Amino acid sequence: MRPVVPAPPPPLRRRALLPLAAAAGLARPGVLRAQSWPARPVRMVVPFPPGGGTDTLGRMFAQALTERLGQPVVVENRGGAGGNIGSAVVAQSPPDGYTVLFNGNGMAIADILFRNPGYDWKRDFAWVARTASTPILLVVNETVPAASLREFIAYARANPGRLNHGTAGAGTPMHLAAELFDEMAGTRIVHVPYRGTGPSVAGLLGNEVQLMFASSSAVDGLIRDGKVRALANTAATRARGWPDLPSIAEALPGYAAELWYPVAFPARTPEVAVRTLERALREVLQDAAFAEAIIRRGFDPEYLDGAGTVRALEQERARWEPLLRRAGIKAD
Repeated sequence: MRPVVPAPPPPLRRRALLPLAAAAGLARPGVLRAQSWPARPVRMVVPFPPGGGTDTLGRMFAQALTERLGQPVVVENRGGAGGNIGSAVVAQSPPDGYTVLFNGNGMAIADILFRNPGYDWKRDFAWVARTASTPILLVVNETVPAASLREFIAYARANPGRLNHGTAGAGTPMHLAAELFDEMAGTRIVHVPYRGTGPSVAGLLGNEVQLMFASSSAVDGLIRDGKVRALANTAATRARGWPDLPSIAEALPGYAAELWYPVAFPARTPEVAVRTLERALREVLQDAAFAEAIIRRGFDPEYLDGAGTVRALEQERARWEPLLRRAGIKAD
């Protein structure tokens, strides 16, 4: 069982959500000024365009870390190539502790998907922590005549090649979730890659694609506004934030896919920066108000230290590589 941040005390679930700035500042032992790092602003590279789940969560952490570290943590979006462009920017940055990567677990298989992703995730990064996860939701637009997961499976089986699904790029966790669904459900849904989650959501609303396997944070508002229909989540069990939504595993036993968010520096970054950021991330996640804030946005706190993050990435690679080989998935 993977380690997680301890559950908040019972009164937390009844407490009103505090503004994020206050959430970051409560219950902290004081700004971490005793360390020699950071002495100036830190650049946080999010390797996807604005509007997706990685960007949303990255900005929440950036604001909380700004309060805790006593220096601005500034988000820079560098989208493209399924997250590889921004990841390569960080891998090639000076290892001085002032450039940090906030990415998703999809980078574990980048070298299988791309001839030259621009980095080696084992060699080129100093892994700091895993921060949180989010359910991936199967959502459809109004053109799809299915009100339930089982109705959708039947419709997709009866209409092979007529439904399109959008993702932030080939080989992303959302793409893998869709490929695993195709394999297990006996459907044939056409993949349409975009440059990020935001553009793929626009494609869903514009009927360029009829469905998405999307991070819950990216489509939560659209679901609540009735602009898209959520049919299921991809976790092995029902998600805490969506208790009435079935898991795909209820119809397809053994199905499971997830999206989670690790943080890394360039390799050879001074240990003081790695240790200080790891401590700050752990304390931010232990802050009850901050945990509640990200839960309300569709994320679950799931802390792992640097060594645990490397093991989790290795497990991701071992799990998805066979599917990639069977499906012949390549990004270039």
